[in-house]
Amino acid sequence: MAAGVLAPTVGSMPSTRPLRIVVAGGGFAAAELILALRALAEDRVAIEQITPSTELAFRPAATGTPFEVSRVDRYDLTSLAREAGARLRTDTVEAVAPRARRLRLRSGGAVEYDALVLALGARARAAISGAVTFRDQRDGHLVARLIEELDLLEGRRVVFAAPSGVSWTLPLYELALLTAAEIERRDLAVETTLITPEAAPLQVFGPGVSDRIEALLATSGVRRLRGVAHSVGRRRLTLTSGEAVHAARVIAVPRLVGRRVAGVPADWNGFVATDHHGRVQGVPDVFAAGDMTQFRIKQGGLATQQADVIAAVLAARSGAEVEIAPVRHVLRTRLLVPDGPLYLWVELDGEGRPLPVTEAPQISEEPLWWPAAKLFGRYLSPWMAAHEPVAA
Repeated sequence: MAAGVLAPTVGSMPSTRPLRIVVAGGGFAAAELILALRALAEDRVAIEQITPSTELAFRPAATGTPFEVSRVDRYDLTSLAREAGARLRTDTVEAVAPRARRLRLRSGGAVEYDALVLALGARARAAISGAVTFRDQRDGHLVARLIEELDLLEGRRVVFAAPSGVSWTLPLYELALLTAAEIERRDLAVETTLITPEAAPLQVFGPGVSDRIEALLATSGVRRLRGVAHSVGRRRLTLTSGEAVHAARVIAVPRLVGRRVAGVPADWNGFVATDHHGRVQGVPDVFAAGDMTQFRIKQGGLATQQADVIAAVLAARSGAEVEIAPVRHVLRTRLLVPDGPLYLWVELDGEGRPLPVTEAPQISEEPLWWPAAKLFGRYLSPWMAAHEPVAA
């Protein structure tokens, strides 16, 4: 048998019925997992998805909505489940009984499983007292109001800030750069300042991207400071260091916390520890993917890669001969900037740090993947490209 192909062991030989796999969640990781499972395991698995909403919103595009440079498309999970031969149940998982391999649902019902995959995402919490928190398109009107009031802020400063515990700062850069472009268009004397904990701009992508973004900030008139924002009061933003920055308006990104499920161990922040195959540590036959895990970079494309690994493991367990590729965290995104998008790419290690530069370009004005959206999923991106979003 070829190297890299996992043959089913005696304990994982398929029985007379398909392997019952329950997928809890309705985000990118859950959708990718369902498509990947059906592609890899075919009819060897019976898939049930449990999610409180039947819509998959493309929220990474939310930062552009106040400026009318992007929109948040929504896709129908009912159609995705039907095409993948999965059952879709509208409900919420509240507890897991690992020994009985049973879930308790908010509706009062119970569901049994052979394998459970949790892809419940994370909750966005306001973490800077007194600031306007931008989570996604739900808060677009708050940024739109700021844009409307720019004429009233002549001679003052608008600050975009990150609280402690935030490692994915790209949305903040987009908001700052798009706001600075609007200030320039109106020829206003309003200062734009960006405050993040990073030693270099978008540090997660490595020095090559950081240098390019630093130059872009400078030419756009965005001043960047290193620091961790704490609270806002009396027209000033106080940092955790005690330093204060004058600010007429402060827009912040939220801090994420995990979605706790009874019976599933989590750290004090609610995030779940997993191994390199997505297995939840200490809980047999339970896996987790996406923002609810302890992997520090929370981004939808990375979530789909975690889902792909889990799908391969479960397909092999169902009896399919599949190749389980080495775990890779390839971060791809499209940065919204005034003169057109920039495409950013980097491979991360297990701690979420950039690996040494490879031959592939890390930043480009041309797409580095296709479909060239703000995130890429091996199975989900082609599915979304082939389907029209649902009406708003």
